[in-house]
Amino acid sequence: MSDRLYTVETGTSAQVVAKLLRVLFPDAATVLDMTYGSGSFWRGTDTGLDVTGIDINPQRARDVCADFTRLPFRDDAFDVTIFDPPYHTDMGRGKASVMGARFGAYPSLDRLYTAVVEGCFEADRVSRLGMIVKVQDYVHSSQLVEMTQWVRDALERPAYQRVDIVRPHKLLDPKWGDQLSAYSNSATFLAFRHGDQRHIRRRRPALEVAS
Repeated sequence: MSDRLYTVETGTSAQVVAKLLRVLFPDAATVLDMTYGSGSFWRGTDTGLDVTGIDINPQRARDVCADFTRLPFRDDAFDVTIFDPPYHTDMGRGKASVMGARFGAYPSLDRLYTAVVEGCFEADRVSRLGMIVKVQDYVHSSQLVEMTQWVRDALERPAYQRVDIVRPHKLLDPKWGDQLSAYSNSATFLAFRHGDQRHIRRRRPALEVAS
């Protein structure tokens, strides 16, 4: 896999996050992963960054047990925040759901929307340089759900960079009937920076050399 960052990537989420941090936030030293969970999304290894991982489940919380909609940190506490909220809703219709148990789920789109917006507010608040959020646009209950627009509306500013990650084939359920919409086989990373929005050379403070 190339070490270059492209607008469309085919690697793993962990590989893409590492690229985003290296290219878009080279001046970062500390990172808060707001939805670290078990570390399956991104572990922060081999980056040289000081990573703090949180989860609302005390049995999975790596460093801090907290709700990403109410972070127990001061403003600008970390250089960069990473936010990968759940996107599943009303899964299983009252029955046990493997996907819901693994990735988390909300009872309704309204509840999901509120959680994503509140999470974006918190990610923006506790980050000094900016944030990376991963979301999906997809069809649910016969309606298009544009989570990318939720994020932009919440932060009230354009993204600094957008990168899409795709898989070659959509995971299909043999129980599905006629196809009525395009299957989603991608997710979107939106990066937001505070301050100067130009894509210019930046360095970590510790690596700067006095003239």
